[in-house]
Amino acid sequence: MREIEIEFKNLLTENEYNNLYTSLNLEDRPQIINKNFYYDDANESLKKANSALRIRYTNNKDEMTLKIKGSKQNVEINIPLDESFPKEPTVLPIVPNEIIAELENINVQIKTPMLTQKIETIRYELPYKSGLLVVDKTTFLNDIVDYELEFEVKDYNIGLEEFKTLLSEFNIEERKAKPKIARAMEYSKKYFQLLN
Repeated sequence: MREIEIEFKNLLTENEYNNLYTSLNLEDRPQIINKNFYYDDANESLKKANSALRIRYTNNKDEMTLKIKGSKQNVEINIPLDESFPKEPTVLPIVPNEIIAELENINVQIKTPMLTQKIETIRYELPYKSGLLVVDKTTFLNDIVDYELEFEVKDYNIGLEEFKTLLSEFNIEERKAKPKIARAMEYSKKYFQLLN
């Protein structure tokens, strides 16, 4: 299924996360656990095209997603996976036709997509003004943890104003949040630099 995604993101400190957790009564909301597996080929074809290919395992569904980054909105192609698809593959045995077609539209040919990152997120979602508020605590490889606030909306301009108001109300400093896969790559580089 093809979707247009408009979202605003902000990194949080642990204190800001804890304050939101308490203030928004997140302990009363369902905890969603996302296990994300990211894939690319040896040439980093997807990364070079500002795209990401992910398999996400959650409490109630498994799906493969192609995300294509845009300036104000992203395109997502979501394909449900059934029981026959291998669990947590290190190399993707098959890429669905809908995803291949979308990659062809942006002139990307991917050969042998391999696992590049594994990320686990504890997520809470709640309706907020015109959109959906998402509060994430994410653990990356090497046990690096970060915190993030996302606001998913239908209208960019209305959503931007509501998001800025929210940050102000909770005294949250504005911090750009790169996509999780980009942060994962940065954390990995820093980790391996420390080892050398």
